[in-house]
Amino acid sequence: MFQSWITVVGLVLDLLGFVLLLREWWLAFFHETASLEAERRRAWERSIRHTQRTHASDQLRTHLDTTARIQDEMADRNAQSRHEATLRSRKRMFIAATMLIVAGSVLQILGALPVNLF
Repeated sequence: MFQSWITVVGLVLDLLGFVLLLREWWLAFFHETASLEAERRRAWERSIRHTQRTHASDQLRTHLDTTARIQDEMADRNAQSRHEATLRSRKRMFIAATMLIVAGSVLQILGALPVNLF
Protein backbone atom coordinates (compact mmCIF):
# COMPACT_ATOMS: atom_id res chain seq x y z
CA MET A 1 0.00 0.00 0.00
CA PHE A 2 2.79 2.40 0.95
CA GLN A 3 4.59 1.63 -2.30
CA SER A 4 1.51 2.67 -4.33
CA TRP A 5 1.52 6.05 -2.66
CA ILE A 6 5.19 6.51 -3.53
CA THR A 7 4.25 6.00 -7.18
CA VAL A 8 1.37 8.46 -6.89
CA VAL A 9 3.63 11.10 -5.31
CA GLY A 10 6.18 10.47 -8.07
CA LEU A 11 3.53 11.01 -10.75
CA VAL A 12 2.36 14.23 -9.08
CA LEU A 13 5.93 15.55 -8.92
CA ASP A 14 6.45 14.65 -12.58
CA LEU A 15 3.27 16.50 -13.52
CA LEU A 16 4.27 19.57 -11.48
CA GLY A 17 7.71 19.57 -13.09
CA PHE A 18 6.21 19.32 -16.55
CA VAL A 19 3.76 22.16 -15.81
CA LEU A 20 6.64 24.36 -14.59
CA LEU A 21 8.58 23.52 -17.74
CA LEU A 22 5.57 24.48 -19.86
CA ARG A 23 5.30 27.77 -17.95
CA GLU A 24 8.98 28.48 -18.64
CA TRP A 25 8.46 27.85 -22.36
CA TRP A 26 5.40 30.10 -22.28
CA LEU A 27 7.41 32.91 -20.65
CA ALA A 28 10.18 32.43 -23.21
CA PHE A 29 7.64 32.80 -26.02
CA PHE A 30 6.24 36.04 -24.59
CA HIS A 31 9.73 37.40 -23.87
CA GLU A 32 10.80 36.72 -27.44
CA THR A 33 7.62 38.34 -28.79
CA ALA A 34 8.11 41.41 -26.58
CA SER A 35 11.77 41.67 -27.66
CA LEU A 36 10.80 41.59 -31.33
CA GLU A 37 8.14 44.26 -30.77
CA ALA A 38 10.64 46.47 -28.92
CA GLU A 39 13.10 46.12 -31.80
CA ARG A 40 10.39 47.11 -34.30
CA ARG A 41 9.49 50.12 -32.17
CA ARG A 42 13.15 51.18 -31.91
CA ALA A 43 13.61 50.85 -35.68
CA TRP A 44 10.55 53.03 -36.21
CA GLU A 45 11.91 55.64 -33.75
CA ARG A 46 15.26 55.65 -35.57
CA SER A 47 13.46 56.17 -38.86
CA ILE A 48 11.59 59.17 -37.48
CA ARG A 49 14.78 60.60 -35.97
CA HIS A 50 16.54 60.22 -39.31
CA THR A 51 13.71 62.08 -41.04
CA GLN A 52 13.84 64.87 -38.44
CA ARG A 53 17.61 65.10 -38.77
CA THR A 54 17.54 65.50 -42.55
CA HIS A 55 15.26 68.54 -42.27
CA ALA A 56 17.07 70.20 -39.36
CA SER A 57 19.68 72.95 -39.27
CA ASP A 58 23.30 72.09 -38.44
CA GLN A 59 22.97 73.37 -34.89
CA LEU A 60 19.81 71.36 -34.30
CA ARG A 61 21.39 68.24 -35.85
CA THR A 62 24.05 68.19 -33.13
CA HIS A 63 21.34 68.33 -30.48
CA LEU A 64 19.27 65.64 -32.24
CA ASP A 65 22.31 63.37 -32.56
CA THR A 66 23.11 63.72 -28.86
CA THR A 67 19.50 63.12 -27.88
CA ALA A 68 19.28 60.08 -30.16
CA ARG A 69 22.45 58.60 -28.68
CA ILE A 70 21.14 59.08 -25.13
CA GLN A 71 17.78 57.54 -26.05
CA ASP A 72 19.48 54.56 -27.69
CA GLU A 73 21.73 53.99 -24.68
CA MET A 74 18.76 54.16 -22.29
CA ALA A 75 16.76 51.76 -24.45
CA ASP A 76 19.73 49.37 -24.60
CA ARG A 77 20.17 49.43 -20.81
CA ASN A 78 16.45 48.86 -20.23
CA ALA A 79 16.33 46.00 -22.73
CA GLN A 80 19.43 44.42 -21.21
CA SER A 81 18.08 44.59 -17.64
CA ARG A 82 14.72 43.13 -18.73
CA HIS A 83 16.49 40.37 -20.61
CA GLU A 84 18.72 39.50 -17.65
CA ALA A 85 15.74 39.42 -15.26
CA THR A 86 13.85 37.15 -17.62
CA LEU A 87 16.82 34.80 -17.97
CA ARG A 88 17.22 34.58 -14.19
CA SER A 89 13.53 33.76 -13.80
CA ARG A 90 13.65 31.18 -16.58
CA LYS A 91 16.77 29.57 -15.10
CA ARG A 92 15.12 29.18 -11.68
CA MET A 93 11.98 27.75 -13.29
CA PHE A 94 13.98 25.29 -15.41
CA ILE A 95 16.03 24.07 -12.43
CA ALA A 96 12.91 23.62 -10.28
CA ALA A 97 11.13 21.76 -13.09
CA THR A 98 14.13 19.49 -13.66
CA MET A 99 14.40 18.68 -9.95
CA LEU A 100 10.70 17.86 -9.72
CA ILE A 101 10.81 15.63 -12.80
CA VAL A 102 13.89 13.76 -11.56
CA ALA A 103 12.43 13.34 -8.05
CA GLY A 104 9.13 12.16 -9.51
CA SER A 105 10.86 9.64 -11.73
CA VAL A 106 12.92 8.28 -8.81
CA LEU A 107 9.78 7.92 -6.69
CA GLN A 108 7.98 6.14 -9.51
CA ILE A 109 10.87 3.72 -9.85
CA LEU A 110 10.85 3.10 -6.09
CA GLY A 111 7.08 2.58 -6.20
CA ALA A 112 7.40 0.10 -9.06
CA LEU A 113 10.07 -2.06 -7.40
CA PRO A 114 8.89 -5.44 -6.21
CA VAL A 115 7.57 -5.38 -2.64
CA ASN A 116 9.99 -8.02 -1.33
CA LEU A 117 12.92 -5.61 -1.78
CA PHE A 118 11.69 -3.43 1.10
